[in-house]
Amino acid sequence: MDMRKVLCFNFSAARNESLDPLRSLEWTIFSTGDLNEAKNLIDHHRFKVGMVFFGSDLPNDLSSIKNLFTARRSMEWIGLLAAETLNRPDLCELISRYFYDYHTLPLDTGRLQLTLGHALGMADILERTAASSIHRNREELIGCSPASLRLFRTIKKVAAIEAPVLIIGESGTGKESTALAIHRASTRCDNPFVKVSCDGLPPEVIRSELFGHDKERHDRIHEPGKSRLEAAAGGTLLLDEVGNLTEDLQTELLNFLREGTTPSGSDTAKTPIDVRIIATAQTDLEQTVMDGRFRDDLYRRLKALTLNVPPLRERQDDIELLAKHYLRVFANGDGDSAQGFEPEALKAMRRYEWPGNIRELINRIKRAKVMCEGPLINSADLGLNDFHPSFGRVFDHPMTLEEAKDQTEKEIIQLTLQATENNISRAARQLAVSRMTLYRLMYKHQIRSHWVGENLGIAVQE
Repeated sequence: MDMRKVLCFNFSAARNESLDPLRSLEWTIFSTGDLNEAKNLIDHHRFKVGMVFFGSDLPNDLSSIKNLFTARRSMEWIGLLAAETLNRPDLCELISRYFYDYHTLPLDTGRLQLTLGHALGMADILERTAASSIHRNREELIGCSPASLRLFRTIKKVAAIEAPVLIIGESGTGKESTALAIHRASTRCDNPFVKVSCDGLPPEVIRSELFGHDKERHDRIHEPGKSRLEAAAGGTLLLDEVGNLTEDLQTELLNFLREGTTPSGSDTAKTPIDVRIIATAQTDLEQTVMDGRFRDDLYRRLKALTLNVPPLRERQDDIELLAKHYLRVFANGDGDSAQGFEPEALKAMRRYEWPGNIRELINRIKRAKVMCEGPLINSADLGLNDFHPSFGRVFDHPMTLEEAKDQTEKEIIQLTLQATENNISRAARQLAVSRMTLYRLMYKHQIRSHWVGENLGIAVQE
């Protein structure tokens, strides 16, 4: 079925020759100026993308066209506007509420071709969101930026090779989702995907869960009586933040990778386990190896295949796509829920550096849904109304240089805690300070460990 087809509805009394360049697009275009015919075409062809031409002879009342945008809710619309129509507030409101993007005449067909492709990608996401559960969609990898498309191509290549994988990326970039995508695209997709966190737990707990050395391990793992390695048999085991493993655990993991076996009930018996290992790390482990904190031989085995997940600041074309996706994922299903973003909110999101990456974006969307009082989310709802693209936060009163330094220090700590989900150990490492130093700075700036939860309206445990 040809998916590169688009409906073009002419909401104007006369034909406009300025639309003739549409014929050069690499899309099959169905044109009509009749509203009922447009709805019938949508029902028959199930378009994913539509265009509406708003000429200079628009009627005073635009309400008749609104039903067109609800005929197929997963359809994305692009406006083609005569320049003079931008002076009409009712049209601007219509565009901001229902449209993915707009273009003014004369048409730039190259830019329009790119917009159509992006809109088609968003429509695909919307259909998957409607057909799948919320939890499944939160695991999806979403993006249309060059960096994301490179990552998706690499995932397909890596999935086809049976070898350990090392995924490098900042906190909140989606390393676990990347690992899950590799598993789902591999021949192991019908078998278990099991995660072990190597950060924030005592070494004996990690050893117990990973290798099953503790008789009481069944209280803490997926399946009674099984280690995580055994539970992942035939599938994939994800070692999250593998660089935090102690030296002893590194040695045990290396032995498993060499032999493919793990000790069973007796001291001598070995249990063979067929499992693929995927490991993640926030920074390249090479420096950790050079510092003597990670075994070189283990590092070389884990990095047989390496993927780098780009930070959100390098994926600007993905920001709007992700924001709209998660807004729909977190929709309450009631008519009062926020339905979209004001143009200035989208601009603010593109200017922002996103130190917490996709995880921070998700948290800000949740916050905005709570704070929003109208149908569209603004930059204040997102907590971005006072962000300056060059200088960060704009201070609202005169202050000394020392006061400015203190406020900046406080905000960096708060953002880091948000990005690490209030994990003090990870936040301290990211800030390159000790845990005690971080606690001291938090006390100095009166930052409580549940600061993120209070400000986002989310319950976060101490």
